Amino acid sequence: MDIRMLVSQHNRYRSSCINLIASENIMSKTALKTLASDLAGRYAFRPEFYGGTKYARMIWDMCEELACTVFKSEYSNITPLSGHLALMMALYSVVPRGGEVACIPTDEAGYPGLAADKIPEALGFKVLSLPYADHMVDAEAAVELVSRIRPQAIVLGASLILYPQPVREMAEIAHEYGGRLIYDGSHVLGLIAGGHFQDPLREGADILLGSTHKSFFGPQGGVIAVNDRELARRIEDNTLHKFVDNIHLNRVAALAVAFEEMRRFGREYAERVISNAKSLAEGLSKEGLRVFKTRRGFTESHQVYLPMQADEGAETRDRLEKSRIIVDMAVRMGTNEVSRKGMTGREMHLIASLVKRVLEGEDVTSETLRLVRRYKRLRYTLDG
Repeated sequence: MDIRMLVSQHNRYRSSCINLIASENIMSKTALKTLASDLAGRYAFRPEFYGGTKYARMIWDMCEELACTVFKSEYSNITPLSGHLALMMALYSVVPRGGEVACIPTDEAGYPGLAADKIPEALGFKVLSLPYADHMVDAEAAVELVSRIRPQAIVLGASLILYPQPVREMAEIAHEYGGRLIYDGSHVLGLIAGGHFQDPLREGADILLGSTHKSFFGPQGGVIAVNDRELARRIEDNTLHKFVDNIHLNRVAALAVAFEEMRRFGREYAERVISNAKSLAEGLSKEGLRVFKTRRGFTESHQVYLPMQADEGAETRDRLEKSRIIVDMAVRMGTNEVSRKGMTGREMHLIASLVKRVLEGEDVTSETLRLVRRYKRLRYTLDG
């Protein structure tokens, strides 16, 4: 068995599954073809050092222009190789060593990279937990805390994000004393790009950043969007040879394809993703499963959450995979990929029924495969 065979087997296996992982998506054939181009082994810098970069530089510029169009921003930076690095680059640019950053607590599904011994330790700042309950920031209590402590930056973003964040309230208080509001939209970036969920930059965020491969359907990587020229310059100056040395030009080209697809089809796609998430949550609840819900409903994003302890979540993940239904051990279910494959609310209720039957001990593999075969063609693409 060689690597080519393993890749082929992986492709066949995953294309025969219903993927409900909230942090994954599927790229179009056009984007994948671009990712596998000659650009994969090339370099380009600013200012330029290498020859042979005429077209690579045009691709880089085009990708940033498309990012600005999609996010309605004045400036963009597509050099981060991940959402994690995008966050590090933003924080490094606005928080001095010894400073303080307020964020959603990591033990409440806040981003694990902001745990005290992760990015804060690496960049030398302290972390302050925002008041948080029912997977929402308590805006009133958070404003009181931030106005008293005055952290250099507030980061709004989470690994489990069901509802919009109080961007306007937090940005207003931060700007009163010269702080910055960073919106980590890693999970919801595709919904924001599609004009749904919320609009952080218009609501007062100084920086919008995130991963480009979750609800956004590009290659794995990151992006930063801002409206402030000086802030954009500072982030740009802190990029090459601090956080990135090769921006992976093939990734940039594939990301440009995804931005163009999002520009053309993003609103329809994001609307479908959110609608499907609500249908899936309703279906799971009607099947008698415990689905997280507040007065705002089950979800306003791409995610549906089934609260479980870690051992129960791991068992649920493994049981579902035996019937070709893929989730993570946190049992955050996402509708990114199934939406891009054309599924609607009707299929979400069917999937909910399949999940319930699996958890009752039934093998539904044949029905999973039958459903998958009906939805082979990808939507919202530049594919011919």
